[in-house]
Amino acid sequence: MTIQSKWVNRIFRRQINVSLVIVGLVILTLLLFSPYIPNNIDLNVGDVAPMTVVSPRFITFQTASDRRDTEDLRRRRVALVDRVYAVDRDLNKGVLSQVVNMFTDLRRLDGHALGGNRIPDSLRFLTGSQIRYLEKLSPDALNRLEKLTVTTTEAMLLEGFREVNPSEVTLRVRTHLHDASISPDDAAMLSAIIGHVVKPNLVYSESMTRKAQLRELNTIKPVTSELKQGEPIFYKGSVVTSDNIEALKALNMYGRQMNLFKLTGLGMMAALILLLIERFIYHFNRRNHGQVKYFGLLYFVIFSVVAIARILMGVELFDGLINSYFLIPIPMAAMLVSLLVTTNISLLVCTAIAILVTSMWSGDFNVFVFLFLSAAVSTFSIYKRFSRSELMISGYIVGAFNIVLVLTVGLVREINDPFWFLANMIASFATGVISSMVTLAVVPYLEGLFSVTTQQTLLELSNLNHPLLKRLMMTAPGTYQHSLMVANLAEAAAESIQADAILCRVGAYYHDIGKMKRPLFFTENQFSGENPHATLTPRMSKMVISSHPRDGYELATKYHLPQVLKDFILEHHGTTMVSFFYSQALQSEGPHDPDAIKDDFRYPGPKPHFKESGIVMLADSVEAAVRSMEKPTPTKIENMVDKIFRDKMDDDQLVDCPLSLKEIELIRETFLRVFKGIYHSRIDYHEELDSIINHGKPKKSHD
Repeated sequence: MTIQSKWVNRIFRRQINVSLVIVGLVILTLLLFSPYIPNNIDLNVGDVAPMTVVSPRFITFQTASDRRDTEDLRRRRVALVDRVYAVDRDLNKGVLSQVVNMFTDLRRLDGHALGGNRIPDSLRFLTGSQIRYLEKLSPDALNRLEKLTVTTTEAMLLEGFREVNPSEVTLRVRTHLHDASISPDDAAMLSAIIGHVVKPNLVYSESMTRKAQLRELNTIKPVTSELKQGEPIFYKGSVVTSDNIEALKALNMYGRQMNLFKLTGLGMMAALILLLIERFIYHFNRRNHGQVKYFGLLYFVIFSVVAIARILMGVELFDGLINSYFLIPIPMAAMLVSLLVTTNISLLVCTAIAILVTSMWSGDFNVFVFLFLSAAVSTFSIYKRFSRSELMISGYIVGAFNIVLVLTVGLVREINDPFWFLANMIASFATGVISSMVTLAVVPYLEGLFSVTTQQTLLELSNLNHPLLKRLMMTAPGTYQHSLMVANLAEAAAESIQADAILCRVGAYYHDIGKMKRPLFFTENQFSGENPHATLTPRMSKMVISSHPRDGYELATKYHLPQVLKDFILEHHGTTMVSFFYSQALQSEGPHDPDAIKDDFRYPGPKPHFKESGIVMLADSVEAAVRSMEKPTPTKIENMVDKIFRDKMDDDQLVDCPLSLKEIELIRETFLRVFKGIYHSRIDYHEELDSIINHGKPKKSHD
């Protein structure tokens, strides 16, 4: 295939992918918008109904007569509100000033006021006996009387007077002086003064009256009508009334236009969510980003759950006693994505589903809380659970947690119906259990449809009775034993850095199956001492040795192994040098530049591009090197492991692998720990037996 044809095919595939994304986005947007598409009935007042129309849900609404009744009630209640009067504070100040001026004029009398015309106008309302009584008061008594008069007058004015009645004034004065120690004469004098100076000081306040009317209006609830779910709005053959039209409008079934703004907004939200998923995979799961099958799988799960949720919106169980969103199988989505992709992507995808479904339920926050938390628990419960029994246990865990969520939602909504709690708890528990059962049934089909390898498939392939592994054991027993040891090393290393230990073990089992084609050309299978390479040139030997990854790939294809295992087979040597035959070539081909033929003695690659593949590369090299050592000791093993790790990094074999330096150090330490358990020092029992026979006592030694 030419470069131009490859370029054309790449552009064609990209256009197909973009087209599929656009089609999927349109379908998802229409699903989200479908609950908001108006279901219009085109009838007018006075028409004869061609069919019976019933209410699809319970509603309360106002008809025209309800509005008239409400308005009439409001008018009647407003009419009952009394006018509100407020105290005129300016008038109060004038009255108090008049009291102070009276006592000032009283102090100016010289004792002969009654005999002449020198009585001030402010005191002329007093009788002669009252003036003589006041003249006889000492200055202190007069001051006390003035203070008491001012305070009592002020208090009475603040209470307000709509009209001044002498008997009412006297009664109020007595009430205010009830606790004061004052003589009857002083009390009579105080009543006379206050009765003369006070004036009506309550004036009508329009603003306060309006506030009182508004307070009264706020207590009035509008008159409403109600329709129960399934209750007929009108019957076939009846005449449509204005109240019928009002009911249809309240149900959004009359005269509604499609809201293009909402359609656009939902489309933008769906696009942003899909973009978020794509960017998340790009940054945090780069290995799967370039594979269209994973996006197809995720979009399939999203569309399926959203479509099921849309169907459930129209389902009414037990007269609406069960809320349909408790039946949405979002735990199934969480389990499927966790098993088929990864748990972190599962949590992201299910959060997206929760947002999308909540938008269909008019943004009901209770719907989002239930779906999100149920999905989160499903993701946590399925983590590192691969067997069927463990998956069923996860279903029960999710179901039990859903019961708690129903209780939480019910308490938040202030529901006090025990039948509601019972029915929805049973429904939500069944959702969790049935989701796990459906997941068990669906996973194999999705695995085959999208060519995805799950942990269950890997566990099946890890069975040493697999035909390919049994053939490896019979054809290349040394390679078989080498693969088992590499698997132990790789699994331990993967666990130390939280990588996929099962994938590492299975990848190590199959990484060298290509050696079955020419087993005797590999040292671990040369039991007779004969070496076929003795008759070959270094370049021919290199071709035989470096061809086993490609031979293994062809064998894996024949046995229908997953692509991820094929990657292990191709990448476990990367592009490293076949150093032994390279050295022979330098010696046999005469003097020349060593760098000129280096590329001729490298494995074809590619280099490892995911963590597990990098781990197997290191485990393969380390195990082979340590196995070839004579009398290995911990120090010699550590030096060898350090050298291999250093050579791999210097040769840029891990440059495409997302292993950090810290993780590489943990892998090295894990390898050393495993080798320490295998090659630890042992007692030389033959030497010990000879010592007992010859000397009568054993030597001291340490295991």
